[in-house]
Amino acid sequence: MTLVRDVAGLVVPSTMRVDQEPTLCWVVRDDGGTVVEPVREFIAELTANGTSPATRRSYCHDLLRWLRFCHAIGTTWDQAGTEDVRDFVRWLRSAPNPQRTRTGSGSRPPAGSVNAITGKTYLRTGYAPRTINHALSVLSAFYTFMYESGRGPWSPVPGSHRQRDPVPARRARYRQKVPMFQPRAVSEAGLQDLFAALRNDRDRALVAVALSSGARAGELLSMTVKGIDAGQGVVAIEPKGGLGSRIWVPAAPESFVWIARYLAERPSIDVDGRLWLSLRLPHRPMDYFALRQVLERVNRRLGTNYTWHDFRHTFSHRILSDERMTLTDAQALMRHRNLDTLNAYAAARLDELVAALHRHLAAPPPEPPRTSIHYDSNDLAVLFPGLTS
Repeated sequence: MTLVRDVAGLVVPSTMRVDQEPTLCWVVRDDGGTVVEPVREFIAELTANGTSPATRRSYCHDLLRWLRFCHAIGTTWDQAGTEDVRDFVRWLRSAPNPQRTRTGSGSRPPAGSVNAITGKTYLRTGYAPRTINHALSVLSAFYTFMYESGRGPWSPVPGSHRQRDPVPARRARYRQKVPMFQPRAVSEAGLQDLFAALRNDRDRALVAVALSSGARAGELLSMTVKGIDAGQGVVAIEPKGGLGSRIWVPAAPESFVWIARYLAERPSIDVDGRLWLSLRLPHRPMDYFALRQVLERVNRRLGTNYTWHDFRHTFSHRILSDERMTLTDAQALMRHRNLDTLNAYAAARLDELVAALHRHLAAPPPEPPRTSIHYDSNDLAVLFPGLTS
């Protein structure tokens, strides 16, 4: 008889860590600093397959979480079974996500609440369903690699090796149902308020480029001083998964005006380096934390919860709403490999749905249908002799 483990009171220690490594970029080390060899072999396989350093780092963190859980329940990765994977998912569903813990959060709205201005939900304290599903995918890939290379057991993750699932379900076992979220595009009125709340030309230039190019946060941070071509109306970025390569993407003319204003007051150091620098001394290239603080300051002033990815949603919503744009144009501008990925950006905003409903309610109701069939009584008398009206 299989016992159901009590994961509510389970203490998962913060043992081991993800560390940078010159050749593989990221590895997992134990408390003594020794590299966990099975993970290293798996990451080497990912490196040979051409995955990005960000992907390898993400996989290392998922495997680190699994190794810590195995240590907490008194087993090892090569001795874990399907029941342990089940309890791992149960633990993820109830455990707080340390990445959501921030200092100085006393004035923050409750986790999971809805912002009255943007209509967006604040992040919950636990692990999101997508995070749990991603962890299962990483575990499945890890065990499949170790099994096929003869260095590990059969995968304990249901669905690996296309094995038959004994419990019929619409999703594979332990896969979480991902809730449907409302579109994250910012309304035009919200954009005006947001832009007015920005306090310097650097932040205005950042928002203008993000809105008119659909650049992700990492792509914005990759921009350089010499990667600006105002004559052609394009900027150079390192795209997601670009592995160090750069591409040119179009941006609106207004964004180059704000870039020029920012460059006029930008410190003239490292003219061939990163475009976006910190405003305070010593001037350093902005990192993701500094970029996030730009909107954190705006959110505190406006009482909103905007993120940089909201601007990408706004950009895609605009081009998908333009009848002059084709789907292939939108795909190229969004830099998506597949057209299916545009579905998440194509939904109408909440304010647009409200306006559409109001138009429907304001229209007069349609007239009731009328019977158009009518037979002449003389014709009926000929067809049906003796019929009286």
